[in-house]
Amino acid sequence: MHIFGEIIQNQNWFTKIRVPAIQSFYYKAPNPINPGVSEQMARNFRDKYQQENGISQQSDEPRPHPGVIVGGEAGREKRREYAIVFGSKIFGSIAAVWWMFTYDTGWVEWSAFIAGYIILMLGIVLGFHRYYSHKAFETSVPMQYILGGMAQMSIQSSVLRWATDHRRHHAHSDEIGDVHSPWLDGRGRPTSRLKGMFHSHFGWFMDDCVTDTSIYGKGLADNDVVLWLHKTRWYWLIFSLIIFPGIWGLAFGGWDHVISTILIGGYFRTFVVLQITLGISSYAHVVGSQRHTKGVGTAKNSFIFSLLTFGEGWHNNHHKHPRASFQGMAWWEIDIAGYVLLLLEKMGLVWNVTRQPKYVKSESGEWVLADRKIAPKPAEVEA
Repeated sequence: MHIFGEIIQNQNWFTKIRVPAIQSFYYKAPNPINPGVSEQMARNFRDKYQQENGISQQSDEPRPHPGVIVGGEAGREKRREYAIVFGSKIFGSIAAVWWMFTYDTGWVEWSAFIAGYIILMLGIVLGFHRYYSHKAFETSVPMQYILGGMAQMSIQSSVLRWATDHRRHHAHSDEIGDVHSPWLDGRGRPTSRLKGMFHSHFGWFMDDCVTDTSIYGKGLADNDVVLWLHKTRWYWLIFSLIIFPGIWGLAFGGWDHVISTILIGGYFRTFVVLQITLGISSYAHVVGSQRHTKGVGTAKNSFIFSLLTFGEGWHNNHHKHPRASFQGMAWWEIDIAGYVLLLLEKMGLVWNVTRQPKYVKSESGEWVLADRKIAPKPAEVEA
């Protein structure tokens, strides 16, 4: 699959751009709310496949930002893969809902749902997000496989694609080049609130814009663990949706509970986890509170989503300090994944955990950065 790690060769200036693995502010696009600026920026870039693959396309076709591949085989491959992945979740979940209203379900099915939810959400938060996307901590190779496997059980693509997409989101949050902003589409064009919410929640999966791994894949595209996880991503789909819940149903309920546990503890569980995770991309950029207002885009904090996502709902905090291991800054900002990470650190399974800077309230009531870094105790932030 050569679509990852491609780069435009016919624009000399492009090769001079360097985007760090975690976050880049070397290039800041103009405000996307200005339609004229947005269209002008979008038309500065061409689809690389026009020349390489002989694909018919107008020369001024929008290319939203360096590091974004538009159309071509890359875009078609993305659409095919996500159509299979999310189509299976949707139809499986419809079957699960029908089963709930047609047959009796009990603790076997719903215990599989809860156990799977916990595994998947911790995998997404600690694996996809805090480790592979931001390297908020270091860990051993076996733990890398475990965290990556737990993450890919969520069937939200592979570690490679998820992490590179997320890094691009941080590099250009709510600007031209963002993967899933509710304020503009994948090609950097302003959009309405309703269309923007659809795009940020689900629509971006089916557009033809692909993150260039040669720009945002440092430490991923050449990582043996990541590449193995990427190559085996379809096996994780089968394991998560069918094998894991099927064995659970057989072990705790017998053959009569296998199908029902696959539907509820497999398909429906994965669909629910997906919708809650996508809520961070859509809802958490529109509704909520903001402790920080500079350099965070429109990211907001949400207590409800923080509970549902084990801490990811403190999205405004995260955008201010994306490499911090703990996203809660006040004692009441619950971060379950952060607590798990601290436990893993105590056990020696992770180390070099990036600490959250300390914030205090000024006399004017604003949150200001204190002069020193602190240990990862969320209660040390004065609420």
